[in-house]
Amino acid sequence: MVGKMLEAMSKPMHEMVHQQYLKNKEKLPADFEARMNQRMDQSMRNLPYDEMFESMVPVYQKHFTKGDIDALMTFYSTPTGQKLLREMPEVVAEAMQSVMPLLQKHMEAVNERIRQEITAMVRESDEKAEKKVPVPNN
Repeated sequence: MVGKMLEAMSKPMHEMVHQQYLKNKEKLPADFEARMNQRMDQSMRNLPYDEMFESMVPVYQKHFTKGDIDALMTFYSTPTGQKLLREMPEVVAEAMQSVMPLLQKHMEAVNERIRQEITAMVRESDEKAEKKVPVPNN
């Protein structure tokens, strides 16, 4: 299920790359989208899935009893559980697609605030440094 969800998430990630290309195409090479999509897809294929699953075991052990896991397995064996397994990757992909523009807008605003704060801090530092510089007497 995780593999399918990650695969489904690649659609909105590719769309994000496309939007970035459209936004900056005069500054980017013509093959930008193809190269970035290839890199993202390769990165997704190269994720250490076995290690990731192993690292999640203690988390599941902390939050679920063996009885809980047995009940979940029973649920996933039902028609509704099987439907959830089948549909969840597409649900996540569609949800990501609807959320991605909101996240991008939010991140742009956050980045702008950070740039403004950095500029203000640099200006303040420069002003303090100018005040410390002794003025030579003539």
